[in-house]
Amino acid sequence: MAVRAGQSNAMKIALVTFVVLFLIAATLAVIFYLQAEEYQGAEAAARADLAKFATPAEQNAVGRIVGKSESGKSYLGTMNALFNQLVRTILGIEPDENTPATVKLNLIAMKITELQESLGADLSPAYGPNGIALLQAIANLKKTLDLTRQEMETLRQQYQQLQNDFTMASQQALIREEKLRQEALLYQQNANEIQSRYDELKKMIEMTADQQIQTLRSRLEEEQAKLRQKQLEVTELQEKLQQTETALRTAMEKIEGIKPRPNVAAAAFKPDAKILQIDFQNGVLYLNVGMEDHVYRGLTFAVYDRNAPLPEDGQGKAEIEVFQVSPNVSAARILRSSVKNPIVLDDIVANLIWDAKTSNRFYIAGEFDINGDGTPETDGAERIREMILRWGGTLEDEITVNTDFVVMGDSPRRLPKPTQAELELNPAAQQRYEEAQAHAAQYDAVLQKAELLSVPVFNLKQFYYLLGYETLASKN
Repeated sequence: MAVRAGQSNAMKIALVTFVVLFLIAATLAVIFYLQAEEYQGAEAAARADLAKFATPAEQNAVGRIVGKSESGKSYLGTMNALFNQLVRTILGIEPDENTPATVKLNLIAMKITELQESLGADLSPAYGPNGIALLQAIANLKKTLDLTRQEMETLRQQYQQLQNDFTMASQQALIREEKLRQEALLYQQNANEIQSRYDELKKMIEMTADQQIQTLRSRLEEEQAKLRQKQLEVTELQEKLQQTETALRTAMEKIEGIKPRPNVAAAAFKPDAKILQIDFQNGVLYLNVGMEDHVYRGLTFAVYDRNAPLPEDGQGKAEIEVFQVSPNVSAARILRSSVKNPIVLDDIVANLIWDAKTSNRFYIAGEFDINGDGTPETDGAERIREMILRWGGTLEDEITVNTDFVVMGDSPRRLPKPTQAELELNPAAQQRYEEAQAHAAQYDAVLQKAELLSVPVFNLKQFYYLLGYETLASKN
């Protein structure tokens, strides 16, 4: 019996333990259930709050939509920073962190609207789904601005052309005015001569018939004697001239038979300076002439091969321009040179006009097309004269044995002889024809005299080459 009582107690203890454990488990289950319900409610509320910020699809694509978040910021903070940056970019102001995004967006829209109203017809806005497409509107405004600039440039060029035409017309008007003034002086001289003759005739009328006849006979005999004397002098001069020319041609033929005529242009290639040093890396060389030799900044030289024959067109292997001058040395930049034929120390450095010891004498003739447009400038010859004087040369009124060089432009245009019909329409056509013929004859005479006196003759391009100035002239 004692054994059964012990077993009964153990069973009771086990039952009580089971009941206690069951109650604890039930209690814990109730607690867990209530806690789970609370968590589920919190989760549902969190999901609802999260849905306000982004839909599930947007949550899954938040990295693609926002991009990489900034360090220490959430995606929403990154979006707010990007929006603030947009405000800074569009409005150029620092946004207030406490201002809602809708207010910022409305501010941007309001500013864009104000800008559109202020520009008025100058802006042709492009509209998108939410109003003005700002970038497209700016692009349209840029196109309008570019078109306006093009129109302004076209108008500027037209104005410049009109200004040039006006300047040329003014110069031509001055030339015509001077011509008319000369003609007026000539007419005045003719009028004075006519008046003088009239006075003589009046005196003769007042004289008796016998006295008039005697006076006229005496004058006639005097004039005839003077005329015969002049004819004899002209005949003698023509014979002497022919003899001189014949003798000169004979002598030249004999000289050429013995030895070819020297190159009259060789004097143009006389070295004016020596190259002391060459800096190919910086495109600079140094010459042995300076301020004491009257070298100045902007002076140009042509460079020729020391051993090669002189080029017929005067074009050298390089061109240089002085940019720094000291008392005895000057530095020059290389304007043009050849890689295949570089400058060396013993090359010839020359300038047709400039000379350290003397002043070369020039004679200018012909018409010059300075800007290369095919039409000679009315002041082309005068501009060449100014260049020669400015660079240290001197000018002569005629070609003599002392003339060093002749610079010849294009031959004056030779006008056809006007017909009778053209003369009836324009009586001045005959005068223009005669003037053109006279200018052409003078041009030919200059060439003949230069050849006779063996004076070197250069055209405009050769002239530029011999100065080392052709590269700068083409740029100007």
